[in-house]
Amino acid sequence: MYDPSNSAAGKFSALRDLATPGRSIAPRLTLAIAALCCIAVAVVAVLWGERFASEEVHARETLIGHDMVESLDRMLTTVRTQRRDALRELVGQSCTSIALQLSELETYVQYVRSINLVYDDRLYCSSALGPMDVPLSAYAPPHGTPDTRDIMVNLLAGTPFQPGTPVISIFEPTGIGKGVQYTVEGVYVADALAHGIRYGAQQVILLMPGSGVLNDNGEFITAIKAPDHIGTRVRSTQWPFSIAVLASDTLVTEMRWKYGLLFAAGAILVDLLIAAVTLLALAPHRQLLAAVRRGLRLGQLHVVYQPVVEMATRKIVAVEALIRWTHPRWGAVNPSVFMAQVERSPLLSRVTRFALRTAAADIAQRTDIRPLRVAVNIAPMDLQRKDFVADVLAVNNALAPDVTLVLEVTERFLLEKQSRTQAVFDTLKAHGVQFAIDDFGTQHSNLDLLGRFPFDYVKIDGQFVRQVDKGGAALIKAIAAVAKHYGMEVIAEGVETEAQHAALREVGVPFAQGYLYQRPVSASELFVEPEPRMSTTRL
Repeated sequence: MYDPSNSAAGKFSALRDLATPGRSIAPRLTLAIAALCCIAVAVVAVLWGERFASEEVHARETLIGHDMVESLDRMLTTVRTQRRDALRELVGQSCTSIALQLSELETYVQYVRSINLVYDDRLYCSSALGPMDVPLSAYAPPHGTPDTRDIMVNLLAGTPFQPGTPVISIFEPTGIGKGVQYTVEGVYVADALAHGIRYGAQQVILLMPGSGVLNDNGEFITAIKAPDHIGTRVRSTQWPFSIAVLASDTLVTEMRWKYGLLFAAGAILVDLLIAAVTLLALAPHRQLLAAVRRGLRLGQLHVVYQPVVEMATRKIVAVEALIRWTHPRWGAVNPSVFMAQVERSPLLSRVTRFALRTAAADIAQRTDIRPLRVAVNIAPMDLQRKDFVADVLAVNNALAPDVTLVLEVTERFLLEKQSRTQAVFDTLKAHGVQFAIDDFGTQHSNLDLLGRFPFDYVKIDGQFVRQVDKGGAALIKAIAAVAKHYGMEVIAEGVETEAQHAALREVGVPFAQGYLYQRPVSASELFVEPEPRMSTTRL
């Protein structure tokens, strides 16, 4: 219990405000939250960088795809429209009579290898070969791709005359079983597709459903072996084909670096902002701990003692050591202002060590009350320190045989980390150190703690003591009975009135401490036995 009797509100209100941020959220928790936020920002930045890089790659693939579609749309439309009417008029006429005219018209049509006339579902006249007799199905298979104008468009691995050379076959009917068939050189298509490689594509392919695939190298792949998805696909709105574009590794890497660096820079700026805000938030905490550290070094911290009396005789049988801080500018600083910060910081070991050593020295040199118990408060983090047991034993071994060291622990921590706590209890009790559970009845109010840990004393919190003479004695009586069952003594804290003293004595409480008996004083003042008197106010 860190008694707040030395409060000087007007003197250190600025310091209380200084400590407020650290009191609401533990500094380590604040740092942990800030670190998690920084990590989250970094992760989000990476994910967003990847997303934007992917979108940029997709946009580039789409742009290349649209360019390729426009080029091939122009190519196929040019083939179909040039000399279209003149060619249609030749269908059905004798190949011998029109062969020369057909060859001449073919010279005006770009991108084609030959133009063939169809009659009775057979190619009978070619601009390149003259008379011929080839079934139409060799150039316009039944499973081909008709477009919306009944024009049959097919991507072929080759023709009967050049089997290994891919072509695009366009058949425009002029009637039943007759029409004009155009054989477009696949090399022209491959050349158009190859332009996409120059703009960051790794692969550009032409796909015709039911026909096959032509890549930028001019290689034909059957529909069965064609991949379902390659990069980004762009469909033509004029002809029955689509272009698939896969970006190159160089482009993907370039985009990742570009957006990775961009978002990394943003993440660094946000993380720096989080770090700055965190440092500003923790600045009061650090300043306060720095002031406490200076106070330890300059002797501003000292220890006072509040006696624990035997109820029957009011004889002092124990004292509780309480840390006080007198700052040269702030004056007397309330322990509730700085101890909450100290207990969650690495400074705790120094403060606890100071309290233990000072109390031992004061009791040995400035008092002759014997036997005497000296109670020192320890914080939850003390029980987790590796050097805590050694610190306590060093002080305990130096005490006189008739002086007993008592460590006071609050119940809120004892519900956790039981194996470590039990080991500390066992080791210290084996050397004669006693334990008291402080502020019992607050926090979780767990009576089971009395059975799980080998306490010697149970200190009942003052909020219950203040009700003992107003009909609230039943709870204290019950706690006293449970403590007695486990072989523990009860100490009532915060006794301020004779009525409370009488009521506590009536329910069988053997020991008490409070302003009624004596306020916290220096060790030398413990020689003075306080006179019984009423005291109902706190200074």
